[in-house]
Amino acid sequence: MKFQTKMRTVYAILGILTAIVAGYIYYSISMEKIKEREMQNLSISVRQLSQQYDELIQSMKDVSYYLLSDADTLTAITTISTMERSERTERYFLNSEDTILSQENNDYISKKFYRVVFCNDNCEPIANHNMDDRKIRRHLDYKKMPWYERAKDNQDTFTILGMHPDTWGDKDNLKVLSVVKAIQGRNMGYIEVQMSLEDVRNKLQLGDTDLNVCLLDDKGEVIYQNGDVDLDFCRSLLQRDNIPADTFKGSHGARYLAVGEYNVDAGTTVMVYKNSSVIQEDSSYVVYMSFFLIGGMLLFSLLYVTVSTRHLTKPMIRLQEAFQNTSLETLTQSMDLDLKDGNDEFRKMGQVYEDMRSRLHTAIQREKQLSTLQLQTQFDVLQAQVNPHFIYNVLNVISGRGSLNDDEVICDICDELAGMLRYSTDTKEKYATLKAEITYLELYFSLLKYRYKHKLEYTLELDKTVENQILPKLVIQQLVENSINHGFQNISGIMRISVSSYKDESRWYIRVSDNGEGFSPGVKRDLDDKMNQLKEDLADNFQNVEMRIGGMGLLNTFARLYLLNGDDLVFRIQNKEEGGAEIIIGAALK
Repeated sequence: MKFQTKMRTVYAILGILTAIVAGYIYYSISMEKIKEREMQNLSISVRQLSQQYDELIQSMKDVSYYLLSDADTLTAITTISTMERSERTERYFLNSEDTILSQENNDYISKKFYRVVFCNDNCEPIANHNMDDRKIRRHLDYKKMPWYERAKDNQDTFTILGMHPDTWGDKDNLKVLSVVKAIQGRNMGYIEVQMSLEDVRNKLQLGDTDLNVCLLDDKGEVIYQNGDVDLDFCRSLLQRDNIPADTFKGSHGARYLAVGEYNVDAGTTVMVYKNSSVIQEDSSYVVYMSFFLIGGMLLFSLLYVTVSTRHLTKPMIRLQEAFQNTSLETLTQSMDLDLKDGNDEFRKMGQVYEDMRSRLHTAIQREKQLSTLQLQTQFDVLQAQVNPHFIYNVLNVISGRGSLNDDEVICDICDELAGMLRYSTDTKEKYATLKAEITYLELYFSLLKYRYKHKLEYTLELDKTVENQILPKLVIQQLVENSINHGFQNISGIMRISVSSYKDESRWYIRVSDNGEGFSPGVKRDLDDKMNQLKEDLADNFQNVEMRIGGMGLLNTFARLYLLNGDDLVFRIQNKEEGGAEIIIGAALK
């Protein structure tokens, strides 16, 4: 089979699979969006309904607060509750009843609420609107009211009684919502505020008329419902907590989209739900669009495969020849691949090839420079290449003499110095892990303590998560040595050196700080200028800058770090507000 035929077959199969997968993904995402939209609407509706219910109950509570906050009304209630009714006290009772009734007939209360009733053992119930179709029946025992037992045991707060027949009036088919307040004190009585079912419906309105609404108390008793709701389903979700929006199984196999919000203060769960079939009703358009998308993608993919495969072979051959002719000798030569008759992908591949060739050439040059700088660094440490075995033998002799004289300090110094020499003169590895650098730094600090004793204090803090990051050898030791050699020339106090490592989301960092003199403005400016110039030379011109850098100073350290990390390098030199200097280096996490 020809290559072009193979490509057509592969791309055709890929196009068919892609079209089917895309259609399925579109269908799944669209259906999920429809469900998510319905869930969001339910959540908004339940929050709106819960807020309306809170405002409704609070307005009914405010009536009791209003009556009890009025000094004349409270005095009248107290008079009725504490005095014994007789011919001598009848006038006081009548005045007190008139005072209470006058407050109940307040214009605001009369317009907003169906009925407000004050009841007490020492008087007949006192109610506003006590006329015509709202007239209450006489000689009713308020202790037989459906709310009495709950209100009697609920002295500290309000009792809410859901929609129930109005037991005060003569209308058997009239339902009201009641909020009852037990007045604090012995035999002080009760205040019941009623709102008719029609007014409650007007208060608890939602934009979506298809929603089923149900308000339940903690015992599962219905406070309000907007029609024939599935009470068994609503009670099954009752949990004294918010009910997250989701799909639930209802009675008789029905599936509902439902959400609920629990009101802790009122002990009420507000629920709204609708049949999940609404999602299926919206799915027809999604199904049609999914099939249209699949058919369109199939047609397009077949046409694209037929046309595009005719132009693919020539650019591929040219690219193949370019790859075969690439060598170290031709890295600096620019090749004209002539991919104008190829598509965008192959032109991009040609550009990628050119970029790769350029980056490879850059990497080789940087590796050469880094190798030169690394060798120069190792030479400057102790000119280890001269004869490291001779130095080890001398250290062994000194250590042996120390043992003969029972001087363990000399032995320790020799062992630590030998460890430093083995690390610094190892030319097999030009890079080291941060953990190895810190281990080497501990040996260096140990030797410095023998020299400076109590005048030197240091801390090492290594973040375990970055201990395997790679950097050129002897970098951290050079930063510490720079701090000791230049930071305390005019200071005679204790030298404090701190070395720590840390990371953020994308980079690792090493901070070397001291309590010395800090960088003078002139020195810092000169270092910044030299590093900027050095960065340009290394990045653009690949000049042999190692002879100009020289030595083991900060510029050498910066150059080696830059050659390894490029523009990802962080190298900051700064003074601390509290005194002293700090150098922070960092690079991208690998």
